[in-house]
Amino acid sequence: MFGSWRIARILGIDLSIHWTFWLLPIWVVWTWDESSMLPLWMHLLLVAMLFVCVVLHEFGHALTARNFGIGTRSITLSPLGGIAQLERMSNKPWEEFWIAIAGPAVNVVIALVLGAGIFAGYAVYAPIADTLAWQFLLYLMAMNIGLVVFNLIPAFPMDGGRVLRSILAASLGMLEGTRIAVYVGTTLAVLMGFAGLFLVSNPLLFLIAVFIGMAGLQELRALEMEKRMRHEPLRMTVCLWDSRHGGWVRREVTEDV
Repeated sequence: MFGSWRIARILGIDLSIHWTFWLLPIWVVWTWDESSMLPLWMHLLLVAMLFVCVVLHEFGHALTARNFGIGTRSITLSPLGGIAQLERMSNKPWEEFWIAIAGPAVNVVIALVLGAGIFAGYAVYAPIADTLAWQFLLYLMAMNIGLVVFNLIPAFPMDGGRVLRSILAASLGMLEGTRIAVYVGTTLAVLMGFAGLFLVSNPLLFLIAVFIGMAGLQELRALEMEKRMRHEPLRMTVCLWDSRHGGWVRREVTEDV
């Protein structure tokens, strides 16, 4: 129960839904009221279509990473969005830049296609603007624009934060670039969490802020540990036979990694 459910395998990448994802449609049903412009079933359909756009967003990351020789193990959907689990992170700043920007670029294309369809429909038949289908497409276009804007917030490890890190790393190095990006991301996460709790009363925004803060610090620690392991010798304690004393003794030896 407490895991992910694989629903498809597309282009060699597993697509899964985390069990917490189902809390989102439950929340939509719980908070919906009859004064809404769209009926409940259309709200639920809108959530489903939004996550189709999120999947396309994540495949934008995955296929761009594949172009640089980096595979993707899986894409998992949760109430907080999608997560593409890459086999490794690129250590080349401009590769990371293109991988990070590819996701929002997909949503830009989707928004432009929807916008063109909406405009063409209105140009051909103006009363279409009063239909539910028109409102639905308008909402979906606005949500894709929102995805672009939100994901490009420079809060590491979000897409905008990775773009920032790649630009900084090109001149400062990966570790120092990550430190600055995490500092900026943590500051923005605190502001986002404050806004989620006290300004807009949105618990989902608060949870996203907590995730951003924790994930950014975790990646920074992992990078710092990796650098220490590359530059520090490996220390081991071994038992050696001491022929002068006729017994085993413990010795500490070092070996360069």
